[in-house]
Amino acid sequence: MRNFIGLALVVGVTLPATALAGRGGSQAAIEQAAASGSESAVLAELERAEFLMCMGCIDTVLKLVDNPSAKIREAAGWWLTKRGARSVVRTDMLARLTEQDPVAARNAADVLRGLKDITTIPALGAYLSHPLDEESGKAAAVAIGAIGDPSGLQALAAGLTSSLAGVRAQSVAALRELRAPVGKVTISTADATLMAMFTDADAVVRTQAAYTAGHWKDRAAVTPLAQLVAGDATPQVRKAAAWALGEIGDGAARAALTGAQNDADPLVRSVASGALGRLH
Repeated sequence: MRNFIGLALVVGVTLPATALAGRGGSQAAIEQAAASGSESAVLAELERAEFLMCMGCIDTVLKLVDNPSAKIREAAGWWLTKRGARSVVRTDMLARLTEQDPVAARNAADVLRGLKDITTIPALGAYLSHPLDEESGKAAAVAIGAIGDPSGLQALAAGLTSSLAGVRAQSVAALRELRAPVGKVTISTADATLMAMFTDADAVVRTQAAYTAGHWKDRAAVTPLAQLVAGDATPQVRKAAAWALGEIGDGAARAALTGAQNDADPLVRSVASGALGRLH
């Protein structure tokens, strides 16, 4: 049985001590928590009611798929996936992705993130290729990453070429969440698509690209990362690139990291010094 700390890690909050994992709970308690407007209270009650046998609770939790809180929307999806309503919820959320309502699409992506159904990845990827706005596009990318299946690589590729900088950045970040196929260490390598992100006009995109290359420990990315460390105008990008070079550990990065020890930004200097100690 999953304990309450486990769900707290999933939804990103600390649950109150009164929530006993999967034990107790009631429809009235869930309704009261929802009426309170407290995010932590709702998450706690959903955790407590994980195994609650309550048909009426399904209708109560269904209302939470449009809650203002993304964490509650995700938790509602997680809770509903254990009930007979799973297929109905999945169908409804997929339909929302085809409508012209960005808020509905954003909410649907958050719920699908909680469902973690790999069969929803193609629909999320299709939405990601033409999102109605940046927020819903980012939610679709986050959902694909949270599902984690290797097939998400192709789906996220659409987000990497989006005209919306936030969608590009979130898609690059989501690549790090995908599980590697059997027999491989990482989901992919720093191919031409990711390399193009190193020169993206948006600093957040460049930062996320550096982190992803470091996560993959791909030696092919050493040269462009070294260029970022030495010449990018944004300290956050230089810091991320220095960290990535340390993760890759290739001695070819020594000159760039040595130079970065004289960077104008103290955090860049610190990260570069640490990265030098990790080179082979």
